[in-house]
Amino acid sequence: MRQKLKSLWLTETIHLIETESGRFADQDINRQVRAEQISLTDRIVMRATMLSKQNGLYSAQKILLRSVKFSFVLLLLLSVFLGSSLALGALSQNPINLYWVLFSLLGVHLITLSIWFGSFLFFANFGGSLLIHCWLWLAKKLSQKKTVQQLIPAFVELFGSRIRWLIGFVLNLFWTVILSSSLLVLVVLFSTKHYSFEWQTTLLSSDTVIALTHYLGYLPSLFGFEIPKDEVIKLSEHALSAGEVRSSWAVWLLGVFIVYGLVVRFLCMVFCGVNWLVSCRRITLNTTHPDYQILANQLQPLSVKIEDADQFGSTSNQWYLPIHSIENGEGAFLVAIDVQESWHYPESVSFLGFLNTREQRSKILDYLQLTPAKKLLIAIDTDRSPDRGVLNFIHQLINKSLQTRIWFINQGKQYHNWQLLSFQLAQPDWLSEDL
Repeated sequence: MRQKLKSLWLTETIHLIETESGRFADQDINRQVRAEQISLTDRIVMRATMLSKQNGLYSAQKILLRSVKFSFVLLLLLSVFLGSSLALGALSQNPINLYWVLFSLLGVHLITLSIWFGSFLFFANFGGSLLIHCWLWLAKKLSQKKTVQQLIPAFVELFGSRIRWLIGFVLNLFWTVILSSSLLVLVVLFSTKHYSFEWQTTLLSSDTVIALTHYLGYLPSLFGFEIPKDEVIKLSEHALSAGEVRSSWAVWLLGVFIVYGLVVRFLCMVFCGVNWLVSCRRITLNTTHPDYQILANQLQPLSVKIEDADQFGSTSNQWYLPIHSIENGEGAFLVAIDVQESWHYPESVSFLGFLNTREQRSKILDYLQLTPAKKLLIAIDTDRSPDRGVLNFIHQLINKSLQTRIWFINQGKQYHNWQLLSFQLAQPDWLSEDL
């Protein structure tokens, strides 16, 4: 499966999960997506891919595809075995009853072909194919049950009626393998053993049998498989041992088997395979869906506006650094998390601001997403406890800077707990080193 289809599949899976269970905590992922100058569809797919890697769906998809491939190989091997058994069973008696053997070789094939063709016309999805159901059942057993319950419905939702082309290709591929292995065994047995052929009937006359033999042999005769002569057909009411008679019946039987069995399945396989490939190239994300429209508003490209430096002050809740520092992604900066705005920061450093509110934190993350800092020093007031929200925000800052250090501006009540976190520490003079 092409990577584009895998990504769209993950996108649809994320959509179904969020429809059932609510939105993921995706603020930072959305910020990373918004920083990319790509189309809306690509932004939605990128977000879904990143969420899938974060929550395990990405690896689950790989496991599922791997298990499907493994079960596919097992079923191919089973098809080879079934085809060989079919031929061996049909030629288990000597002399051979021609029309009974022909029914044994092509009967199940024609019945299943009729069932598939009917399901293909009247059912858009799984259409009652027992073999495909067995394949999907085996794939589920070989992968994680929970993730399959999320991925399989999303696959059906994404591909819709196109799935019948895939099912048709796989089903006819299995039958092509079955009939090919049967043909190989038939040729080997006819080449290495003497078989006598006969036809037996209670209701039909010999003229009817002759006509039926000609009808069945007409198409194969166009490809060089000769029809036995009428005299031979009449005399074959009883098994004959003449070499020419045996050879003519063997050629006729192989021709009928190939044309009405193998060739039909092969053409169906090619037809379904080509339509599957063509239809898959037309699959796109339905961005007009209301859920995607809401998401589109939240994934608008980042546009960071920086006011004139003269407008900023230590209590302005704005960022007052030179524009070129942000745009070039260079420089060393200081930020303060949960620090009183009356605190006096060192004047020798470039101070981005106090990060005490959600709006302030979101704004600095937007800045650093567009142009990561070369060095970032985070000032911490150790009177504040290292709760999960603060630690998560610190890690987001770390991911948006080439180098990050923590500066404990005091030894407050939670100083010991902060020390247990094993952050890399530094003083303000670290910002001026090697710049």
